[in-house]
Amino acid sequence: VVVPNIIVTSQGKDVGFKPAEFAYAAMTVTAPGAFVVPKQSKFKTLKEVIDFAKANPGKLTIAGVGSSGLSNYSLVVDSFGIEATYVPVSGGVGKIMPLLQGGHVGAATLSSSHATRHKETVRCLVIAGPAVPGLPDVPTADSLGYPKFKYATTWGIMLPPKTPDDIVAKINAAVNAATADPKVRAMQVKVGMTPLRMTPQEARQLVMDNIAGVERRAKLIKKYGLGKK
Repeated sequence: VVVPNIIVTSQGKDVGFKPAEFAYAAMTVTAPGAFVVPKQSKFKTLKEVIDFAKANPGKLTIAGVGSSGLSNYSLVVDSFGIEATYVPVSGGVGKIMPLLQGGHVGAATLSSSHATRHKETVRCLVIAGPAVPGLPDVPTADSLGYPKFKYATTWGIMLPPKTPDDIVAKINAAVNAATADPKVRAMQVKVGMTPLRMTPQEARQLVMDNIAGVERRAKLIKKYGLGKK
């Protein structure tokens, strides 16, 4: 099973399992978040977006996908101290791209992998994590003085609960050997992802940290009154 699914699914009230029950064999790649605008947008820098949003509360529209998009939107307005309008989009990031490319929304939260693949039609203004090789001219939130703006999507391999340690170790070794291939790593970097090589213990801790981050952002959703009936 690919790991991101467990992070999203675990946010339900009672889904019949707990993330900590599973075995985590390895992590493969991570993609920090990205805040983007249409290529034709008048906004060339994050400062310009923030200045506009502060001068025109609620007029900036920010698109996102599902509950994760709402969570990331909440992180944006909290980190940058602005008021904006969230535009929920269903069907995945592929549905957001036409809205951006056509200028129908002012901005969006994506992963750096999407921002890299579509850099001919969207402009990434800031990375919510470490610098991305595929977007060499895009500043990080830390460098701009917004350390709270951090989120990422991480991919990896998880196994059923109580999987024997020797099997977990074998799968970990196989995955790490495959991702150590220079051609594989070059491909990962090219599409805006950062390669990872972790022990099973490190993989488990990363998943738990990601879940804690999502739970913290859930509190931001409540703070900004989003998603309430």
